[in-house]
Amino acid sequence: MNGSEEILNKLDELLTRVEDEIHELDIADADMLEESAWYQSSRQTRKAILRDTAQTTLYRPPRTSGPHLRRVDVADDASVRPARDLAFTPLSVIVENFSSDGALIKFALNLLATPDTHRLCLGQGAKAAPPAFEIESPGGHGDIPKLIQRRIDEATARGIRPRVLVVVESDGEWIGDEKAHLTKLREDCAARGIPCPPLTKRTAENYIPDRIWRAWAADHPKALAAINALLRLSRDQRDHVHICKANNSPWDASKPDAFALFGHVSAADESALKAAGLKGRAEADISSILSRYASASDRNDLLSRDHRGDLLTVVQHIKDEL
Repeated sequence: MNGSEEILNKLDELLTRVEDEIHELDIADADMLEESAWYQSSRQTRKAILRDTAQTTLYRPPRTSGPHLRRVDVADDASVRPARDLAFTPLSVIVENFSSDGALIKFALNLLATPDTHRLCLGQGAKAAPPAFEIESPGGHGDIPKLIQRRIDEATARGIRPRVLVVVESDGEWIGDEKAHLTKLREDCAARGIPCPPLTKRTAENYIPDRIWRAWAADHPKALAAINALLRLSRDQRDHVHICKANNSPWDASKPDAFALFGHVSAADESALKAAGLKGRAEADISSILSRYASASDRNDLLSRDHRGDLLTVVQHIKDEL
């Protein structure tokens, strides 16, 4: 706190992120604050913030969960710039498809996040520059490793750890089915220390809660037969049915594991699901469905569909990385 003008300016920038309520600041040597060059050179409003921060530091209990779980020591000149750069780096959640996977994550945050996490991701934290949190998509699962590598290279060049979380759906056609590309991605993320909580259902659309499907069907009566057929499926069938565009088979009966899961579904229900376009653009796009009919659902409705706790785990990871 008695460094050069450049160092004090970086500390001021750090404090800006605290003022924006993106991060917290603890002042370890609070009794030395008022004699420091940083405090003495600050304007009156900033002095008040520093005094309040020093007082809060004395009574703030240790964090056991996020947000603000991770702590970074700013103890000397060399650690100021990396801390500043880290504070101005949003938490990046990388997904395969921004429209579908990104919409599902925001929907889950809206219903499952704690107030502090919600504020950082969807409230005031989303209005800051840069925001506390962002969702990124390279446009396909094949390009996700490249985007991860870019974020790692950028972080390495700046001397900070990457602030990255990866969320990818399984594409699983039956219980326990995980495609090779996802297995490899999860192994690569684990080797790099990057969280990659899996979505065990087939796609993002398989997480849409019942009440939202019913509300959507009320406005799309031609799809009612398909929605009724969808809701008649068992819980495990709902997890792995192929929710797709019209005239696509809802499962591949030529695969023994898929046939074992879906083989007893009636021909009428299979036909209704095949004929319907429950996935697509405009009003059939998952981002439109989840945003337009969000009020039809609630936390319990989503948790009933998220019975394995996939989305709860994703939200918890986001919370602990903020």
